[in-house]
Amino acid sequence: MTDEIIPIRGEPRLFQTVKVPWVVGGDIRGVIGVSRDITARKAEEDRVRESEMLYRSVLEASADCIVVISLDGRLELINQPGCNIMGIGNPDVGRGRQWTDFWPKRVRSKIASALDAARSGQAARFSAKRPGNGGEAKWWDVLVTPIKDRQGRVSRILSICRDITESKAAANRLKWTSEHDALTTLANRSAFQAHLESATIRSKRTGVPFGLLLLDLDHFKHVNDTLGHAAGDQLLQAVAHRLQIGTRPTDFTARLGGDEFAIIVEQSCDESVLRTTGDAIAGRLNQPVAIGKRLISAGVSIGGALFPRDGATALEVFNNADTALYALKTSGRGGLSVFRNELRQQAQRTASQLSLARVALHQDSVVPHYQPKIDLRTGQIIGYEALLRWIHPTRGLQGPDTVSEAFKDYELASKIGDLVRRHVIDDVRGWLDRGVTFGRVAVNAAPVEFLRDDYAERLLGQAAVVSVPPSCLEVEVTEHVFCERGADYVVRALSLLNRAGVSIALDDFGTGYSSLAHLRDFPVNVVKIDRSFVQRMTKDAEISAIIGLAKSLSLDVVAEGVETETQRQVLLQKGCSHGQGYLFGAAADRESVIRAGYGSTINKRAIT
Repeated sequence: MTDEIIPIRGEPRLFQTVKVPWVVGGDIRGVIGVSRDITARKAEEDRVRESEMLYRSVLEASADCIVVISLDGRLELINQPGCNIMGIGNPDVGRGRQWTDFWPKRVRSKIASALDAARSGQAARFSAKRPGNGGEAKWWDVLVTPIKDRQGRVSRILSICRDITESKAAANRLKWTSEHDALTTLANRSAFQAHLESATIRSKRTGVPFGLLLLDLDHFKHVNDTLGHAAGDQLLQAVAHRLQIGTRPTDFTARLGGDEFAIIVEQSCDESVLRTTGDAIAGRLNQPVAIGKRLISAGVSIGGALFPRDGATALEVFNNADTALYALKTSGRGGLSVFRNELRQQAQRTASQLSLARVALHQDSVVPHYQPKIDLRTGQIIGYEALLRWIHPTRGLQGPDTVSEAFKDYELASKIGDLVRRHVIDDVRGWLDRGVTFGRVAVNAAPVEFLRDDYAERLLGQAAVVSVPPSCLEVEVTEHVFCERGADYVVRALSLLNRAGVSIALDDFGTGYSSLAHLRDFPVNVVKIDRSFVQRMTKDAEISAIIGLAKSLSLDVVAEGVETETQRQVLLQKGCSHGQGYLFGAAADRESVIRAGYGSTINKRAIT
């Protein structure tokens, strides 16, 4: 049998010729040849061969693991990359084995389900983790599809496995990023909200309560303002680390943003557990943190609430924990406050006052009023205290009690203080220009105003702008400024003011702590006796002791709240020569200072 190409009408054709001997009576008489045109068949065979070679090339060139599986789940074909991935060696080794045997036991149920789906004519897809050829665990995307014959019946099953380890890792990184805070690595607000919702669902299902703690670092903005944002970031990272090592594995800790953190305390939490947890956290965070060469006391205020006692939903329990935190911050900061119903009213009152303070600032409606300080013997005006007054759009003139909560807020207190000082200094400049006698004018400074560590510079700068001598001014502070955060800044500011000629008065003396130390160690020129001592001075000996102590330190003494002639007389007998109060007049506007400045005495009838 031979093949040969014979041109037919100019076109080459392939013929296959079969030649057999022609035998007659045992003798070979010749050869009989039969030829047939096999051009088309040969072309089809070449096409099929080329197609098979192409498919085999594609099969072997693919980096995926490609297998053909019989309907009973046995391996019929596997490409060489698949052999390498599965650690088979060559296709013959794996042929005939169950496909599920190549997978870890924990994922074989997925394999079995996918094969069942393919047998029924459906495609299936899943991801699974299995060791690679080198033993390293990798993630695979597995596609299982049916192979059908000409009649549309499933005859075999095709599986393609693709390595998705890198994409899986990238997806995990993206998921982690979406749920965590980059700076501290704690869960972020979004993850916290989801976990809080889940905790409420679990609590409703099991009947086991949980607690929520909201944390706010005390005066964190002050750290950023004075040491820079890099120091602030280090402090936040240190706080996050302490929270991570100081909470239980069952607790959920998150950074909500800025200097705000949250802890969900699960595992049968009641108020005693919540308080114990909160107190322990506060104690840990109150320990100084080393930032560069400086030690910074983080300080923290914590508000707590219980679910379902303090709220029927995740939002309610969060809002009530926030209410407890807000109440704590407005009452002085530091420590732990657990929600009580009365705190909501307090928070509403505080929010109202802060809103009013913002209105006063926005409309620049602050108008200081001045209460005279009097020589108790002669009635001579020795100075004034500037007191905050502001004009409400509908209620008219308002006192400081309507915005008292604002003086616990760093931003508002600083802005109000700046505004009051500007008006006072402008008034002083006007009085000087008109030749008015007024002595010194005192302005009150809230403790939080010193946290920026530039209080003295701002005051002296405002005075210098309009050429007001520092000797015309006095700054009144309470003893609390020496006990709170930033006491070093207070001492520096008062020392600088004192050296410039500004008098320093210690207000409400005797109502705080370590009063003697304050008088001895800090730059104080004047002691102001609190009105509570003046009210009961006929019964108590405390006021005599205060006057004696101040005189021994060569300090001036001013009694506040003098309302009767009897009080004036007793104060004089005890050695106090200066006072202020309604006996001599209430605080009045700047025009009253001008009128009084030409006479220099107040209420002469009461004095004589």
